[in-house]
Amino acid sequence: MKKLITALMTAGTLVATMIGCGSTADSGRIQAEPLTSLSADVTSSAAIYYKYTEQDIQNLQDFILVKPTEEDLAGKPYDLNGDDRWDVFDICLMKQEVFKETETGSDTLVIYFSRTGNTEKIAEYLIELTGADSYVIEAAVPYSDDDIKYQTDCRANREQNDKTVRPEIADPIDSIGSYDTIFLGYPIWWGEEPRIIDTFLECYDFSDKTVIPFCTSASSGIAASEKNIADLVPIGKQLEGRRFPASATKEDVQEWYDSLPLAR
Repeated sequence: MKKLITALMTAGTLVATMIGCGSTADSGRIQAEPLTSLSADVTSSAAIYYKYTEQDIQNLQDFILVKPTEEDLAGKPYDLNGDDRWDVFDICLMKQEVFKETETGSDTLVIYFSRTGNTEKIAEYLIELTGADSYVIEAAVPYSDDDIKYQTDCRANREQNDKTVRPEIADPIDSIGSYDTIFLGYPIWWGEEPRIIDTFLECYDFSDKTVIPFCTSASSGIAASEKNIADLVPIGKQLEGRRFPASATKEDVQEWYDSLPLAR
């Protein structure tokens, strides 16, 4: 992570030295393409609700240097200073936002357990969209393919049939004390959260946290697991979660996240 930030800072410095970050002079200013050619509706006010990332910095630098970008930039709120242009001044402001998060740390943590990768995909979208920290729950005794063959007397079935089972976690996180908001992700196993999620919940204090469940499943809903979580340990505030199918996209996750009543 530090190497990536250093590389981005170096690249940004090469651009910024043409005028100097923070300069208000127009002399020598890079004349970037007017914002209206990308999206007439994008203004600096949109930036208030946008979570900038290192990729956004790279996108804007590539745009100014007239290089191909990895993403379609239409609709991106990159005009941070409200002058209807995308230029090096916006890079300076964007870096302040990104590096401020890096220095102070995030107050949001995405925690997830994923056996087949479906929940992991949703978690990664969420991490990218929010800039949150992350922690992966892994079983001390990993689940094999045979362990989740649901039509047999497999390990997962035996655990789900016994609400007292608490599978051991391989590398527990030291503390969640510095986080205010916890996204908790898991697959649905026979209509409920895997018992290893219960293990995690009982190991930490959530009494002052905002907890937001999310899950993946072929058809089962999230309601039963949400109730189990709420009943298992004291939680400061539990927001309504969301079930995602394996085919869910980043846009689906964005739509859900934007609907949540969270301070941004």
